[in-house]
Amino acid sequence: MPTKIVFLITAGLWLQAGLADTTINRTAYQDSLRGFWLGVSIANWTGLPTENDRADFPFYTDEDFGPGKFDYVLDPDPWGADDDSDIEYVYQHAIEQYGSYRLTGAQISREWQDHIALPRLWVSNLAALGQMQNGAVPPQTSLPENNPMWDMIDAQLTTEIFGALAPTRPDVALEIAQLPIRTTAYLHSEWAAEFYVIMHALAASVDRSLTPRDQVMWLAEQARRRVPDWSYIADMYDFVLAEYLANPNKDDWESTRDAVARRYQQDGAANYDYKYPWDAGINFAASIVSLLYGEGDYRKTVRIGTLAGWDSDNPTATWGGLLGLLHGYDALVAAFPEVDFSDDYNIARTRFNLPQPVDNFTDMSRRGIAIIDAIVVEAMGGSIRGDDWIIPEMPGPIVSAPVAFTEVLWATIEDSDPRWQKSGFETRAGQWNASGATLTFGYDRCTAEISFSGTAVQYYGYRSPQGGATRVYLDGVDHGSISQYSDASEHGQHYIKLFAKTDLEPGEHLLRIECDGGGGEKTIDMLSIM
Repeated sequence: MPTKIVFLITAGLWLQAGLADTTINRTAYQDSLRGFWLGVSIANWTGLPTENDRADFPFYTDEDFGPGKFDYVLDPDPWGADDDSDIEYVYQHAIEQYGSYRLTGAQISREWQDHIALPRLWVSNLAALGQMQNGAVPPQTSLPENNPMWDMIDAQLTTEIFGALAPTRPDVALEIAQLPIRTTAYLHSEWAAEFYVIMHALAASVDRSLTPRDQVMWLAEQARRRVPDWSYIADMYDFVLAEYLANPNKDDWESTRDAVARRYQQDGAANYDYKYPWDAGINFAASIVSLLYGEGDYRKTVRIGTLAGWDSDNPTATWGGLLGLLHGYDALVAAFPEVDFSDDYNIARTRFNLPQPVDNFTDMSRRGIAIIDAIVVEAMGGSIRGDDWIIPEMPGPIVSAPVAFTEVLWATIEDSDPRWQKSGFETRAGQWNASGATLTFGYDRCTAEISFSGTAVQYYGYRSPQGGATRVYLDGVDHGSISQYSDASEHGQHYIKLFAKTDLEPGEHLLRIECDGGGGEKTIDMLSIM
């Protein structure tokens, strides 16, 4: 069948977009993958100094960015791995290790336990790891009844690479990303991650005759099709887009960010219940602010993302990777002509037991091309002709996830909640591996109790080599001794479900936790109730 060809030139990437097939030059796309890895790294390290620093008014503004203030981080040598890039690195390694781009739940579990252990792991990722250490596999690790952090940001910063590995084909990208996303995300957080994956897959399909602004807007509009209208992720995208379009001053991104904080964090629009600065929802909304107002310009997008608030390094790194992929490595060099970027990447900073403690973007992108070769031929039904991929068009349009309105009834009660009555327990702040960054510790003859209303309760805590035992009483009934000892890791296990009772009569209940007298460490992280 003849192909209608339009030649598009950008950053060395030439592409033929046709009625049936798309032709992409492999060598040019390798440059785009190299741009992806460098783009993620610049944006990640630029955004880190403001991470979770402003999660409410007053927020940062453009006045806070520039020399002597927050500024672009451009000179690491090597670039340090962080959670915005290192789990994606491990996923690429897993594909190479198992010779399959369709990773199974068992393979994901093995890779996480071998390479993605503590201490540099947080929130839903950490809750998933604890389950894997105890025998669970994805997607069970993302379900609200197993993972109380299911609606956090985690999958939005760990799975974009699957879009980059499926150029022009979001259908294939979503297929191979499904279990990695569902390792930690469910419903709204799942769709936010899919939104990003789709944009990365379609970066190779963009009409390069469009302005950079219209390119990113087109990508976002395509990704929006995937999100059910009833999801707060859809509401957030639609709201930010409307605010951007109506704003006569496209440099005034701060007013839209402030409107996001009022509408969702303060007023709970679209049935969104703000919990933490690392929520999937609020950070997705902030990411759309930086994407739209950044208008396809790398420097501007990263600057806005850094200042937008909440878990600022994560959305910033996502767009840094997307724009690096979209425009290519040479465009990043042109954006920062004063810098001679390091090509090296220190994965050993955060992840373990990998073949190359210090890798480099050139080799990482070269290995990515080999993975795409298999995906193009096997998953897309395409072919390789010389140095080109011949990729058949997607068999149908992007459609909304076929999920009817679903209300997750599980809610959390933090260990810092004033309803707790404690004796001998101490709640400590700054516990970044625990929910809400607080964790309650006790040792000898400590007690804690709380009243709650519901039909189910789950008690989560921290197990460690120093762990002792607690005894749980529910409505006066002794449910026995519960060990908080674990030798699964020298760093312990967080978000471990220590006790659950899911068949309670509706109404008020009293949960009491008593420590043994052995002096070992006892903890309370949170309750999850329904």
